[in-house]
Amino acid sequence: MEYKTQYITPDDFKQYFGIDLGAQLKGNANPSDKAYAFLKRIEDRMESYLNAHFFKNIRVEYACMSDYQKEKYRLALLEQAIYVFKNGDISVDSGYDPDEGIKISRHALSEITLAPNTKDNLRLCGVWTGHIGTRGFFGPWVI
Repeated sequence: MEYKTQYITPDDFKQYFGIDLGAQLKGNANPSDKAYAFLKRIEDRMESYLNAHFFKNIRVEYACMSDYQKEKYRLALLEQAIYVFKNGDISVDSGYDPDEGIKISRHALSEITLAPNTKDNLRLCGVWTGHIGTRGFFGPWVI
């Protein structure tokens, strides 16, 4: 399966953080494939999170963003990528250990799922808000 990212690339990650993502990720797959798959998951999960929590349609929102907003959205994705790279993907953790029981609540996990730098860039981008703008959730044609 071939993964294509829409907003950020492994080269963006390397340029911003100085880390070759493909070389650092574990697994037997082609390093480029691993890096693109990792970043594609970051993009997809960010889009799902924002669409679900803030009533956005990020694909529509992104098309209407200014260059400044697009830069901040891309930085939010990069910051989330390094956060997940360093800390693991907290969003898929249950907080439960079969031997010890509950280790952390779902609420606490939810609070630490997104990196603080990610949230800051999403605020600057304008999508970290519950305000429903004139474009609406489903696109510019909805009034």
